[in-house]
Amino acid sequence: MRKALYEYLTANCQSVKTWKQPYQADASTPKPYGVIVFGERPRSPFNRRGAFQDVTIWVYFDPGSYLPVDAAVKEIKGLLAGKMLTTEDGRDFLIEWNQDGRDFYDDALQALAKRIDFTIPLGG
Repeated sequence: MRKALYEYLTANCQSVKTWKQPYQADASTPKPYGVIVFGERPRSPFNRRGAFQDVTIWVYFDPGSYLPVDAAVKEIKGLLAGKMLTTEDGRDFLIEWNQDGRDFYDDALQALAKRIDFTIPLGG
C-alpha cells in the first residue's frame, strides 16, 4: 500500500512533488514536501475479521502564508478521498478521508505543516 500511495501522489500531485518516508527530512530538506505515515491498524468494531489501516499525510512548506498549505491539503484530499488504488500484487484498496489537522509550525523542520488523516478499510 505504501508504494502505491507514493507512486500515485508522485505522479499526480502538483502542489507537492517530493514525498519522503517518515523521519527522513530535516530543516535543510527543500520544501514543499510530503510525508506518508502508516499508523495504527485497529480492528473493525462491526466485523471481527475486519480491520482498518490508519494513514496520515503531512505536508511541509516554507514559513510564510498558509494559503499554499491549504491548497495542497485540498488537492491531496481530492486525489485520495474515495480513490481505489492497487498494490504490486494486484490487491485493490480504498482510501477514506477522516479529518484535517490544525495549522502547525514545526520548529525542528522549520516548516509550516498540516496533517490529513485517512483510513483504509481492510477485509477479513
